[in-house]
Amino acid sequence: MQKNKIEKWNLEDIIANDKWQEYFDGAKKEIDKKVPEWWVKMEPLMDTKVFQKIEEEMEELGDKLRRLGSLPDLQLSLNSKNQEATKTKSQVADLFLDYNQKVRKISHFLMGKKVPGKKRLDEKNAKRLFQSIMDLEYQLNYSRKAAKYVLSQKEEEVVDNKDVSGITVLEDLRGIIENEFTFRFKPVGKKEKIIKTQGELLSYTHSPRKIEREAAYRSLFKKQEENIEKFFLIYQAAVKNWDYEAKIRGYTSPINMRNFANQIPDRAVEALISVCQKERGIFGEYFKYKAKMLGVKKLNRFDIYAPIKSKDKKVDLEEGVEIVLSAMGQFCPGFKTRAEQIIKESHIDSEVKNNKRSGAFCSTVSPKVTPYILLNYDNKIRDVSTLAHELGHGIHSLYSNSHYPSTQQANLPLAETASTLAEMIVFERLYNLEKDKDIKRSLLADKIADSYATILRQNYFIIFEKRAHEAVSRGITAKELGLMWLETLREQFDGSVEIDPIFQFEWSYIPHIVESPFYCYAYNFGELLSYSLYAQYKKEGNSFVPKIETILRSGGAEDPTEVLKKVGIDITSSCFWESSFDIIGGWQKILMGL
Repeated sequence: MQKNKIEKWNLEDIIANDKWQEYFDGAKKEIDKKVPEWWVKMEPLMDTKVFQKIEEEMEELGDKLRRLGSLPDLQLSLNSKNQEATKTKSQVADLFLDYNQKVRKISHFLMGKKVPGKKRLDEKNAKRLFQSIMDLEYQLNYSRKAAKYVLSQKEEEVVDNKDVSGITVLEDLRGIIENEFTFRFKPVGKKEKIIKTQGELLSYTHSPRKIEREAAYRSLFKKQEENIEKFFLIYQAAVKNWDYEAKIRGYTSPINMRNFANQIPDRAVEALISVCQKERGIFGEYFKYKAKMLGVKKLNRFDIYAPIKSKDKKVDLEEGVEIVLSAMGQFCPGFKTRAEQIIKESHIDSEVKNNKRSGAFCSTVSPKVTPYILLNYDNKIRDVSTLAHELGHGIHSLYSNSHYPSTQQANLPLAETASTLAEMIVFERLYNLEKDKDIKRSLLADKIADSYATILRQNYFIIFEKRAHEAVSRGITAKELGLMWLETLREQFDGSVEIDPIFQFEWSYIPHIVESPFYCYAYNFGELLSYSLYAQYKKEGNSFVPKIETILRSGGAEDPTEVLKKVGIDITSSCFWESSFDIIGGWQKILMGL
């Protein structure tokens, strides 16, 4: 395998370098020409073939716009100081705004709302038209359910403009502030070191040396503290913006707006949050065990990701890729084939470099474009799991690429299904291949720690957000918000971990609560759901794999609740969520017996 295939992106598969302006101008002309033509033909009694043609043209144009928007976003993730990408991102934002405003009356018509100059689309004709495009039928019907939350055309235009020139700018500003940070890293008794990226600094939170873990957190949160008033003002604005919009649209609560967008019933989310909150003790027992393994009376928050092994293991990128592909091939040939496609087309960027976005993600641009994966691969064994997770997202997108662009992507909680499954598959492979008992213990301990981070930690992000949104509506200071975060941490760890006051600034470092309020339950939803699916796979064997593939192929073209019912899962049941914790309990028993 060529090294450059898994180190740098080939972005020309989105739009060729010398064709961007031509592509942009073409999309703009198409908006100006096509939207009026579509609007003239929109009538309740229109022929289904005419409707099909319009919808297909809308999907094609939407695909072009997503390409235009994805390219500068991906370029900026590689280099936040890319001025040309910043410029094109702004151009695309204006184009999106123009398109949304022009096409809105069509959306309102299809929703069944009253639109000047047109007869209202009644239920009978809506059913007739929507049934003619099976792949879009569910989403079109769901949009009619959403009609009660939709404002007038003029009001929606105001919201769009407000977002582009208001909260989106504040979110970008937050990113700029953080990207300019350099960190003074000074473990006790050691020489100070200047670290230029958050990703490099965070790697020390997993260091075997306590002084390095503590120094990393203190350095990180020192920067947050120095800028806390800026972060607080941005967060407060994001909360008020979200809550006001939820109110004027008629949602029952701020989180209800997210749940409806995710197409997940409130009672399912409530059951998930409640069960995770109730089952937090299982992680408390793990932290008590870990304290004993580290030779301390009680674990400190600085230490929850501390390795418990005496040996370290490096896995370079090429070896990591081979491990992942081998594990996926053993589980399901379809997983391996799709992962290989992503690699062969140079759609992974793995290098660690300055000005590159920290962390990892997978970006789906179009059904016609293989997904792109960003990594910051540092040859650590945990990087193999990250590779598996993001490839899982890419595999999911490739399974669902037979859908239209608007129905390719699964709804948010289901979007974590393949990624978490891929992690589980690779974890088991790594664990079974390993002969060294200390490293096996470390792998298992790290897996439980990762489960904590994905399940309980994300769950308490949501609990904090619910409390914070209420507090902001009443009036709160940055200091009080920090103390609220500390209190939420104390509840989360339930006495099993000591918490240093520096963690009162941790909330300000979490981007999701600013950029996507109430997003984070997607992670514990996806993790626990995947545990359940994996448990069924282990019980039934290869005969269960086609059921998993059916879920992945569904994309966003079906009701996620109904998709899961096909494999016997009721997401509104507390019993279902509780059963998924059995896997974590099983890991703990094995770990404590090693």
